Amino acid sequence: MLFGTYEHCMDAKQRLTLPAKLRNKLSNPIYLTKGYDADLEIWSKDDFLLQIKEILNQQNDQKDIRNIERIIWSNTVEIDIDNLGRIKIPYNLIQNLNIEKDVFILGLGNRLEIWSKNKYNQHKNKFIKNINS
Repeated sequence: MLFGTYEHCMDAKQRLTLPAKLRNKLSNPIYLTKGYDADLEIWSKDDFLLQIKEILNQQNDQKDIRNIERIIWSNTVEIDIDNLGRIKIPYNLIQNLNIEKDVFILGLGNRLEIWSKNKYNQHKNKFIKNINS
């Protein structure tokens, strides 16, 4: 199980070191994909394929299924964690989501989320404001 919030920095080569507590629970290859919000998600192969199957099974319209498949598969890469515990995040995913140097890595049970520090703080503050209203 993956859990916790970790603050890290991406280096100039777009590499991000995963916290040891999290990377020890993952094995290569892992899947990096665009999340539902302004984030990236990291999945194990088995959990990723199960998640895709569940998403597609919820759809009835073949056109919707094709569009969802395009979005998911075209924004997913298979990557490895290197010997130093780092992953290289492709430039197009960083650019599309405005991921900056300072990030939060969130453990969410069966996946990790990577957020720009600023975007996550905005998202979290908006959520807190909504539940307090």
